[in-house]
This record gives sequence, C-alpha cells and structure tokens, in this order.
Amino acid sequence: MRAPLQFKAGRAAIELIEREGLQPENVAAIAGAAGGPKWLVLAAMDKFLFGEWLKRREAPLPLVGSSIGSWRLAAVSTADPIAAINRLERLYVEQCYSGKPSLREVTDTATRLLDALLGEQGTKEILAHPWARLHVVTAACRGWTGLDKTLPMALGFAGALLLNTVKRDWLSVFLERHVFADPRGGLAESAFPGFKTNILPLTDSNLQQSLLASGSIPFVLEAISMPGQAGRYRDGGLIDYHMDLPLSQEGVVLMPHFSKTLLPGWLDKYIGSRGMSNGANTLVIHPSDEWIATLPNQKIPDRTDFKSYRDDDVGRFRDWYNVAGRSQELADFLEERLLKQDLPDFIEPL
Repeated sequence: MRAPLQFKAGRAAIELIEREGLQPENVAAIAGAAGGPKWLVLAAMDKFLFGEWLKRREAPLPLVGSSIGSWRLAAVSTADPIAAINRLERLYVEQCYSGKPSLREVTDTATRLLDALLGEQGTKEILAHPWARLHVVTAACRGWTGLDKTLPMALGFAGALLLNTVKRDWLSVFLERHVFADPRGGLAESAFPGFKTNILPLTDSNLQQSLLASGSIPFVLEAISMPGQAGRYRDGGLIDYHMDLPLSQEGVVLMPHFSKTLLPGWLDKYIGSRGMSNGANTLVIHPSDEWIATLPNQKIPDRTDFKSYRDDDVGRFRDWYNVAGRSQELADFLEERLLKQDLPDFIEPL
C-alpha cells in the first residue's frame, strides 16, 4: 500500500527542507483548516507535534485556524496539549442531537463543548503560553448573512456565492475577515490578503466566544455576537477554508490537513477551478487515498455522518473513535520521517 501520508509543498518550502530538514525552529507558522469531524484523522498528529516535537520550542509561533482548526489550535495551546486533544476528541465524538436539531440546540451544544474543553484555566493558559500565539479566524457578517431566519439568510448567502463566483475578493461585500489574535503579536495584516481584514486582540473575555463564532456554520448554528463588537459572526472557513494565506515569507508554514483538496474559501467548493495561490512556503501533510479507503465507510468522518447515523449514535461513536485511534498510524509515519529527516524523498510539489 502507498504510504499513509502524503507531503506536498511550495517551492520555497521544498528548498528549505532539502537544505535544512524540517526542524521545530524553522516552522514559521501552523495553519488549521476548517472541516468539522474530518479533524479526527489529525488527532494523533496534533498530540505528537505539540506534545513532543515542538514542546522545547522557545521562539513565538503563530497558530492560525478557522472553525475546527481554531478549536484544535486552542486545545494544543493549553498547558497540557495531549490531555486537551484527548478531551476535544471525546467531546466532539460524543455530541448527540435530536432528530432535527434547531440552530439553538446545536449552538448550545457547541457552547457546552467549549466550556468543557477550556475549563476554568484554559483561556488563561492559552494567553500565557510561552510560544504559541493563537489566531482565530472569523467571518463578520454584513447584511442578511448575519440573520438566522432561513429565507433571508439563504438570500444573503446566495448573493455571497454569486459575487464569490465572479471574484473571490467581492465576497467581502457580505463577509469581512476578523482575526482575533494573541495580543503579544505574531502576524501582520499582510498575512491576510484579499479582504478587508481586522486584527483584533484575543482577551480573557472574548477567546471562547471567538472560537464559537469561528465554528458557527450557516444554517447549522446561530450567528454569534462578540463582546465589544458590533454585528454578528460566523464560521471563519467561509473566507479561509483551507488557509490559502501567506503566513510567512521565511520558514515553513505547516498545515496538517485531512484532504488532498485545497480550496481558499468554503464557497469555492461550488466553483471547482479555484486553487491555492499563496502556498510557496507551505507544507501540507494529508492522508493518502489508499489509507482513507481502509477506514470505516472508506472515508474520513464528515458532517453527513450526523444524518447517516441519526438513529445510531453508538455506531457513530464506534466508527469515529476507530478513526481517531487509527490516526496514530499517521503520527507514527510522520515521526519516522522527522527522525530520519528523509522528507525530501516523499515531498511532491504543491
């Protein structure tokens, strides 16, 4: 069988890795893509990278995530990243809903999940982390995209889809990128091109709410209000789905990913021809198709599982935990490559 992991990188990242290898010190940023339950294939890699490989790092490291990517990166920015990812895994897998959950039910469930994930000290630990600098990407709504009633929300997003199809930058008519960032610094606004972008400070009072906003999927969760900010917020993946961002001009931007698909924004999935344009320094690590074919249902978990397992939560728990456990195979393969420093033998052009 083909190797369980594939490595794809831009030209600058390939040259650096061929010259220096991939070291904790030459990682300039880490990106976390949106994707819901798909993150479960990355659980063991997150534990290895943050619980072992990076733990002796000293220089500040920007962590930039949208939606579940921001939740993962918040978890690994706590004092015990391995325990936090284990906690996120359990909380995420064991979500349960009624047959047709309302926006309020899903929003309340997500709120309780983040309460349990962060606990009493999580926010303070994140904001005091010695080197992790969390950046939470959200979409600030304009017009009807911020409403929760189905018809006006649908009309708002139909307009957003239409403008995005013509030109990605025009999406900013309906959605603005607001990044809630560790106030100790990390990334300039130039790291977030293409939209009107506001970089706002993460604080003890808004960190958990920004995570909730970053995961607020339209038609699934309610739009979220942010302390001290006007308007309402939704899923950061609407703008930055797979983190097509120039997060650094030096070093490697590392993105453990769950798919070979790379799309700038969530709405770009309806276009098909729009790919990444800011990947020169990026190294993407994702499972191979052959490995994915060995998983339950021959696929990575996704949000459709909530419907297909609607009357079988126990079955969903079993299969999702199976995938999370199998993710150790990916972590082991990555660890072997980093020990042997033979990544150039595996890297393909991005």
